[in-house]
Amino acid sequence: MSSHEVRFPPQPDVRPVLDVSEYCRRSGVSEAEEKRLITLLGRYASRHELEMNMVRWPLRTR
Repeated sequence: MSSHEVRFPPQPDVRPVLDVSEYCRRSGVSEAEEKRLITLLGRYASRHELEMNMVRWPLRTR
């Protein structure tokens, strides 16, 4: 029997997946917004999906 080296093709489109509730806790997102994101995206999502679907209220400037 001979041994062969297994090579996997590169996967540039693989993105890290985050836990939505953990991300919201670290980012200071409200509980209502966290529930909305979990309903919309599920328990796990990429950082890009989370940031694009968060509602950010405009800052009040003087």
